[in-house]
Amino acid sequence: MANLIVPQIYAGMVREKFLGKVKIANLATALGDLKNTNVGDTVTFPKWKTIGDCTEVVKGTQSAIDSLDQDSSQAKIKMVDKIVRVFDIDDMTALGNSIDEASKQQAIVFARKLDTDLITEALTSPLKSAVAGAKAITANEINSGLLLFGDEQDTEEMSGIVVNSLVASSFYNMAEFVTTRTDTMQGNGIVRNGCIGYFRGIPVFMSDHGTFDTKTSECISLIIKKDALAFMEKRAIDIAEEREEKLHCSDIVGDYIYATKLINDAGVVVLRKTIA
Repeated sequence: MANLIVPQIYAGMVREKFLGKVKIANLATALGDLKNTNVGDTVTFPKWKTIGDCTEVVKGTQSAIDSLDQDSSQAKIKMVDKIVRVFDIDDMTALGNSIDEASKQQAIVFARKLDTDLITEALTSPLKSAVAGAKAITANEINSGLLLFGDEQDTEEMSGIVVNSLVASSFYNMAEFVTTRTDTMQGNGIVRNGCIGYFRGIPVFMSDHGTFDTKTSECISLIIKKDALAFMEKRAIDIAEEREEKLHCSDIVGDYIYATKLINDAGVVVLRKTIA
């Protein structure tokens, strides 16, 4: 029997669905392709050191010179895959489109994996703020987290706030989120593309992948600035079909190569009950 898919077309289907399913990756910066590298290698992400404050000029005296340097910021290149077996008889007779369903489910698991790895990187941030509840959060606790950014709390600098679905219910009863205050927005509480609304103008996203610590049974929330998290891809999701003629089926093999990194230690605040 002929192959069930055209890999290039199927890969495009997966990629399109993948881009519609990622959440945390939308808050991160895509820093281009991984070139001349292999799985298991390390890649250096740009991570700039902060220069010192400016100084008052003294006549006849040279001012201090700060070099624009980078910290070592390396990440391991990894490959993940997901293989789906589609039987010829199901593709011909089963209700629904098995090829479309396979591409959708592969896209979902790839998106969840990238998001989870970005969350893992975000959790390495030194900026942490404690909350009282393991599965709840208050406006004051979010404001305390934002205070760790000092006076750099402009809404335009923020990518978003990420919360577990167990914490999302806290927002639905939060006066600072759902009332007619001047800093709330109409439509808050209605979930669209993973966004449940806006807190002080910052979009709040719901994601369950990487935001719950099973050891301590507590949720983890994050405030993420723009250009704080980043990822690189070796290539788009690659698809190959392997026929199993004796079984009258095809194995659709999808793999994805990428690396993730927290590139600004001052760009993510971790909110949780247990602060290590």
